[in-house]
Amino acid sequence: MVPKPFKAAVGALAAVATLAMGFAGTAMAADTRIDAAKLAVAQPITVTSNMDISGKNLVAVQLAKYSYAQTDGTNITGFDLVDSGKKTAVANALKNAGINTSTTKSGAYAYNANNPMIWVVQNLLDSTNSPWTGQLRNFLNKLNHESAITGDAGVKLAKGANANTMTANVTPGVYAIIDRTTTGQASIVMFNGTGIDGKTTLKNGNTNYTLGTVSYKTHGTTVSKKITATSRGTIEGNGATAETSIGKTVSFELTSQVPNWTGFDKYYYALNDTYSAGLTFDPSTVKVNVNGKDLVNDSTHTYWKVTTESGKFHVIFAPTADATAAGTASDIVAMAASYPIQTAVKVTYTMTVNKNAVPQTADTNTVNVEYSRNPNTVTDHTTTPGNTVKVWVGKLQLVKKDTNNQPLAGATFQIFENGSTAAVKFVKSSDGYTYRKADLTETTGTTDTITSVSGNNGVVNITGLDGAYTMKETKSPYTGITILPNFSYTLKVNQSNGITTFNPFTQDSNKLASNTTPNGSNAQTTVINARSILDMPKTGSVWMTIFAAMTVLFVAAGTIILRKRA
Repeated sequence: MVPKPFKAAVGALAAVATLAMGFAGTAMAADTRIDAAKLAVAQPITVTSNMDISGKNLVAVQLAKYSYAQTDGTNITGFDLVDSGKKTAVANALKNAGINTSTTKSGAYAYNANNPMIWVVQNLLDSTNSPWTGQLRNFLNKLNHESAITGDAGVKLAKGANANTMTANVTPGVYAIIDRTTTGQASIVMFNGTGIDGKTTLKNGNTNYTLGTVSYKTHGTTVSKKITATSRGTIEGNGATAETSIGKTVSFELTSQVPNWTGFDKYYYALNDTYSAGLTFDPSTVKVNVNGKDLVNDSTHTYWKVTTESGKFHVIFAPTADATAAGTASDIVAMAASYPIQTAVKVTYTMTVNKNAVPQTADTNTVNVEYSRNPNTVTDHTTTPGNTVKVWVGKLQLVKKDTNNQPLAGATFQIFENGSTAAVKFVKSSDGYTYRKADLTETTGTTDTITSVSGNNGVVNITGLDGAYTMKETKSPYTGITILPNFSYTLKVNQSNGITTFNPFTQDSNKLASNTTPNGSNAQTTVINARSILDMPKTGSVWMTIFAAMTVLFVAAGTIILRKRA
């Protein structure tokens, strides 16, 4: 008696080229049986990829043979299967995957332990929307551990038409295509059936499916970084850059996606961050959120850990104690409930800008994601680079001059962050011309006073600043001058080239301080001292108003002493 071709749900065929093949028959009156002898004629099984796979160790292991097939002359319209010696392995894999074989879909054959692949292709249809999930994928993962599969040499595939394909001619049937590559990237198990008698289109109703071709199945993930906040300064470029000052904190966010660890017994997943010397990392600020849930380590669960080295830190997910190499252990498969595949990962942390931050040289923070790439070798990892973000600090130049435009040494100044009554602390460099803002670790050897110089063209460099400040002259180089400039400004760093400008600059009422920044240079202010009333600026000076109102109290020996305004 001619065996009747079984029918499978059309949905099973939707993933023929990616994972699963279901077999269907919609015999019409014109359909004819394909001669049984042709069911033994070798047919190609081909693996395709978007990468070079020519050196991979791919083998095709037959799970079942075609025992019947029919055609409309162009397409295959139905077929049947018979076990090819793998029934025990198939049964074990179904059991180990927790799949219930006691139920059968409508129109399908009941489970037959002597010929189980018929039930598999008809009933394990829940992987049709993705090659990475569902009972069929779970079955294949377990099947790949069965000795009847691992011990089968199979048919080795060779390079096909180009480096992105591998192929072999095999006896028609259903195959597991296994990547046994041990070094470098490797695919999880692939699955499909061959064509028959040169026909590779399976027709089910109005839908056609391709047989004999499968896609190489690797999966990875990506990571991106952005700056989300700073305790002083501004952020630009959707978090790509920020400006701030030494001693302030910058908050960062890493976003990734749990890789598809399907088909792996163990899976390493980590985010690696590299940062420059002007930033200090605080491991205690790290927070991890996966799939919308904060993963908080406690006495019974270590969902993630942070390891550090000079200029680097690593967030390792699902760390375990069975590391095969120090610091590289991770197994998100063991914590599958906490790491659902392809769900959102967010890591946040803060850094402090330290004394090594240099104006016009951005401090950088770069991330990459490291993950397993070979189900055969758990320690074989690959990395995908993320992006780099930049943090800038500003620079102010102070010049003290007389009315003849000559540098004056000995004037002292203090700088205050707007809203603060405590003067900013600085560390004076050995050159005598540079004052760098002190960071939080520097409690000795600091000063809150900046002194003007006559050398270096009278320029004093003040670095590590950003934002709104008030500067006060606290002592004049000339004796007897009691009214001293007090002016405010906001430093703005160009987050492309690091040049600092005033935005805005507000003069003191006597216009002794002015914005004299040369084009293309950093913010520079010049503060003038006058020896007598005649040296005072003549335009808009409050001093001239005071003089006109006869508020000059005393003039002696060429020195002016003025009464402070209330």
